[in-house]
Amino acid sequence: MKQLEKEINVTSQRNMMKRYQMYGATVSKLTEKSQNDTKKGVMEYRDFVEQVKEQIQDFLPEKFADAAVEVNQIVKNNDCVLDGLMVRTEESNIAPTIYLNPYFEQIQDGAELDDVLAQIASVYQSHYIDHDIDVSTVTDFDKIKEKIVCKLINEEANKQFLQDKPYSKLEDLAVVYQILMDKTGEGTATITITDNLMDGYGITLEELHDQALQNMDTLQPHSFKGMNETVAEMIAVDIAREQNVGMDEAKEMAMQMMSDIPDTMYVLTNDTKVNGAAAILNDDIRQEIAEKVGDFYMLPSSIHETLIIPKDAGMEFKELEQMVQEVNQTQVAPGERLSDHVYEYDAKEHELFRSDRAEERAKQKEEKGDNRHERVSVKEKLAEKKDAVIKMNAGKEHSAPEKKKEAVI
Repeated sequence: MKQLEKEINVTSQRNMMKRYQMYGATVSKLTEKSQNDTKKGVMEYRDFVEQVKEQIQDFLPEKFADAAVEVNQIVKNNDCVLDGLMVRTEESNIAPTIYLNPYFEQIQDGAELDDVLAQIASVYQSHYIDHDIDVSTVTDFDKIKEKIVCKLINEEANKQFLQDKPYSKLEDLAVVYQILMDKTGEGTATITITDNLMDGYGITLEELHDQALQNMDTLQPHSFKGMNETVAEMIAVDIAREQNVGMDEAKEMAMQMMSDIPDTMYVLTNDTKVNGAAAILNDDIRQEIAEKVGDFYMLPSSIHETLIIPKDAGMEFKELEQMVQEVNQTQVAPGERLSDHVYEYDAKEHELFRSDRAEERAKQKEEKGDNRHERVSVKEKLAEKKDAVIKMNAGKEHSAPEKKKEAVI
């Protein structure tokens, strides 16, 4: 029986908080940095993996007693190799893959092994399917097209991972595509679209990309909030529990702690805060942000979120780039890094580009003889493109769609 795998994706709240704290402290020019270094764990990581493999069935229902437990090393984002736990049963041809690396961080922070095992077991059961699924639910494009989502990663750092994946390019970034199988408060479950799946869909890469963007508002609604509000919401939960107060009061207390973070920094992510950097791909979202803050810099905080800073905030991109690189090296897990560069958005041109290529971009436009009075509107450009596609398709009614592994957006 062929087994399918769906990946369980979660965000480390601990790492996210450390990123936000460091960005906020740097922008506000504080000289003192957080000293929240990782605590030494009471066990080595490999010992932890073996303990999970040996004991996880004790935390699962009786029907999993005869299941096959595996821990496989899997190439993930930025070609990082993670340990994926799978518990396979005879009643189902699909098994969740739970990556153990983030859970070890809880052990390092002092959590008890039994508590972590119980959490892993809970996540596994919430995504477990107790029957065989129809493979066509993954291989038939008409059945999965409304479940396709984007994930934004770094192209250069993912050479091995991208070898068998269709992807679109944006500057030095790559957009890969996933099937969103499940979504809970604890994270998401996805299947990454490979070249083999793409071959069976009978569509172009451009069509795949457009479908993913169409699904974004429904499957991955974006969140755009100030840094103060974002961090306050994250720590208000702990304050409410520890102080036994309501969430509104806890949030007010948290906001007082965030006073050093400038209001000119915003966080763009999605509703689950998992792979939320992809929200920047949607030009409607970029235009919405530009209406509020004007042209802006985009800082690639991680694959889970980007930070937005208005260009009129008075910061130079080289200062921001240095900050991004420092935070990446000290606060972002290797598998969650997106880029060491800063990007900026030109609202009038509807273009997102690397800031260190701004002069080159301007020169290219000048060489092409761009004339503002002769520019056609975006709608006109789209209309012309649509007419061209219709004419092209009219002559190729019986030909298969062009297959491309890479596309530039």
